[in-house]
Amino acid sequence: MEENKPILDFLQPLGLETYVGDFRTRGFTEDPDFQGLTQDDLDSMNITDEEHRDRIVAAAAVHEVSEEHQVLQFLREHGLEYYFTNFLASEYTDLEAIERMDTGPATFDDLEITLPSHKNRLTKAVNKLRKRQRVSFVETEAETAIAYGYWSRPAALEGAICDFLCVKATIKSPDPNGQSVEREFLVDSGSDVVTIKSEILDQLKLPKKGDPVQSKGVHATVKKQLHSGIMVIGSEEIHVEVISHDGIESIGCVVMQKFRHFITPDLHIWLGPVRRSAQSPGRGATATRGLREETPVAGPSTSYG
Repeated sequence: MEENKPILDFLQPLGLETYVGDFRTRGFTEDPDFQGLTQDDLDSMNITDEEHRDRIVAAAAVHEVSEEHQVLQFLREHGLEYYFTNFLASEYTDLEAIERMDTGPATFDDLEITLPSHKNRLTKAVNKLRKRQRVSFVETEAETAIAYGYWSRPAALEGAICDFLCVKATIKSPDPNGQSVEREFLVDSGSDVVTIKSEILDQLKLPKKGDPVQSKGVHATVKKQLHSGIMVIGSEEIHVEVISHDGIESIGCVVMQKFRHFITPDLHIWLGPVRRSAQSPGRGATATRGLREETPVAGPSTSYG
C-alpha cells in the first residue's frame, strides 16, 4: 500500500494535501486516526490557517473508516498484511467479498499465496470472519425482529413428508370497523397474493378488487376474484390482494419482500421492514415453497376456527 494513501484519501477531497507531511510526521497515517481529530491535534501539526482547521475538523467529525482499511485490519489480525495489495488487485476490497471467498487453489494462486502456513491462516481467518458476521447479524438485526415463524405442516399438508415455513399473522378488513382474524399461514414465495379459506373471506367481508383474474395453480388455472385486505405481522400492516383457497392459507412474495429475513433450520425471524416498493412479478399463484426434511419445530397450533 502506498505509504501516504490514507492521508491523501482524507485530505485531497478537502484540497489540503499540502499537509500530508505534517500528518505523517505526527503519526496520523491511518484511516482511524482521522476520526474525531481535535484542535489540539491540529496544533501538534502546526496547522494554523483557521479555514483549513475548520475544514479538517468538520471532515473528521463525519469520517468513516474505509472498507479497504477494514480489509487491511483483517489481514493484520492474521499476519497476512503482506498480501494487501494482492487482495485489492483481485477485487477483495471489502469484508463481504472476503466472506464469500472460496479458499481453494485458484484463489491462492490469484493472491500469490504459496506458503502452506499462510494458506491455512487465510482459510481459518475466512471461516472465523463468516462466523463473526453471522453472530453480528443475529445480534444487531434480531433486535428489530417483529415476528417469529417456524417450520411446521399446516393441516392441509398433514400428509407431506417435509416441513414448511409458517407464521402466525392477522388478516383484517380495510374498513376501520371491520373484523380481523389471526391465522397460521404457510410462507409461499411463489405466489403474489394472500390466500385464505372462503368462509374466512366471507366473515371478514373483504371488498372486491377489479374483475376476476386467472389464478395459476400447480395443476390447473381457475378464475378467482381478488379482494383487498390488510395483513398484520407484528406491528407492521401491509395492504394485500387476497383470494379464497379452501386448501392452503398462505402469504405470498409481496408480503415477504416488505421485510428482511433470517432463516435457520429451526426458525424464521421476520426483521424490520425494507423501505422500498416491492414489485409484484405477476398474478401467478404457483407455489415454490421452502421445505426441509426434519422433525417439525414446535410452534403455535394450527386452528381453522
